[in-house]
Amino acid sequence: MPLAVNPWGLDPYLIKNLLVCLTLCYISLKTLYGAGGTRRGHLSVQISVFLAIIFLSLAASSNLSVSALKLAGTASILLLYFFIDDSGREKALDFTAYAIIIVCAAAIGQKSAFLMFSFTTGFAGRVSSTLGNPNFLSSYLLISFPLFIYWAKKKNKQYLTALPYIAILPSETAGSILALLPVLALFFFGKKNKFSLPGILFPAHLLVIIVAIFATDISSKQMSVKERFFKWKVGVEILKKQPVLGAGWGGVKSNFALYQNKVKRDWTLKSTSESKIHNDYIQIAAESGIAGALAYAWLLISALILLRKKNFYAFAALIAFMLDSITNFPGELPSSLMLLPLILSFDGGDEKLKQGKAPGIVIALIAVTSLFIIGKDFAADISRKKGYDSYAAGDFKKAESSWLRAHRLSPTSGKSAYALGMLYVNTKNYTGAINKFLDSIRIRQYGEVYNNLGNALYLSGNIPAALKAWEKAVELECPEKENIQKNIQLLGR
Repeated sequence: MPLAVNPWGLDPYLIKNLLVCLTLCYISLKTLYGAGGTRRGHLSVQISVFLAIIFLSLAASSNLSVSALKLAGTASILLLYFFIDDSGREKALDFTAYAIIIVCAAAIGQKSAFLMFSFTTGFAGRVSSTLGNPNFLSSYLLISFPLFIYWAKKKNKQYLTALPYIAILPSETAGSILALLPVLALFFFGKKNKFSLPGILFPAHLLVIIVAIFATDISSKQMSVKERFFKWKVGVEILKKQPVLGAGWGGVKSNFALYQNKVKRDWTLKSTSESKIHNDYIQIAAESGIAGALAYAWLLISALILLRKKNFYAFAALIAFMLDSITNFPGELPSSLMLLPLILSFDGGDEKLKQGKAPGIVIALIAVTSLFIIGKDFAADISRKKGYDSYAAGDFKKAESSWLRAHRLSPTSGKSAYALGMLYVNTKNYTGAINKFLDSIRIRQYGEVYNNLGNALYLSGNIPAALKAWEKAVELECPEKENIQKNIQLLGR
């Protein structure tokens, strides 16, 4: 799944989510029609309670389509835990290790190409391998690193241990590189042979960080740090408003813009729309309330206690996952989140339910439903990209057809509706533009779309409604608010 890429779409993770759903469907249906059952692990109750609470949080959602899409991805991954027994764990570990080797090889190859041919990508020379983004790559490698060390030791291939470490550095993801230090410290201080791989990587990595602090311009990271603190505070504002069940699973995407203007800052926003808080703990609290946050804490603390006794490497991997969750969002990334059920499966509870099909039936129903939801979004993503390609080529009719199909299949991103709105403005179909901007707002309220809604209303001759839309754009701190305020002043006279 970490190796899966989709050149026909825009979202690098939809194909990974789709493969997870297909896997869960296959395993659950095979179990139902076979002699086996679901695994009863020591963490089964904690996972079930957490999933139940995030399902209940949908009652607080302002957009069920957005919430259902995220829930489908989360549930289909965490439910894999119920099928990973001793044999399955060994197979999953082998597949994960080989995937890590290929991901690392691709990352190192990318960096070599950048250095040799002096060109960069949209990430300014930072590598992303098959994960679609440097932050996604570093998250996956950080969390899987202890499991890879475990696998290399079992296979007597310790010479491969440094491979993920070498691939993480060119991602230049500060949060993951810093989080790697305490993970390596676990091996340095927790193992007898400190000066062999991976123990020796701890002092080496500490030196790398010290050199980076003094030899590079870290001021460029200051804005990134400020933006993260800003997003965290917005998440807290959402939680304060809806403390019990939050804004609904996936609700940050639909609600961020409505709360971001409550947080003081001294810089202009790049965008008023966000779907990731860049801190999983705050995001989970914002989207599932105190109930969801407590259930998640119960799961993690229970797992830490169990894994510390059962398996040091799984314990280290869980520590890595928890550290990455502070500045990144592994819970939102299928390739990172899929490692969690594998890590948790080391809890020592491998009893199979030989009788009773009820758990398997429930999981199969969830898997099939999730596959349907994510499959529609996957098809919509491909159609959305076709629309952008057609628009760039000047074929507006084909672009309109593709975007209409994308929005009809899965109205979860707001981008298809927004693109249609802009297309209709350019073709002077102002009524169509207004309707599509309103569709986009229902999915994801943000200042920029209110600004363009105001423009469409103004061009259609509805000045009072245009003023209201522009005023909302200013309230939501749209980056173009100074120009918008000028329009309001001119037309409000």
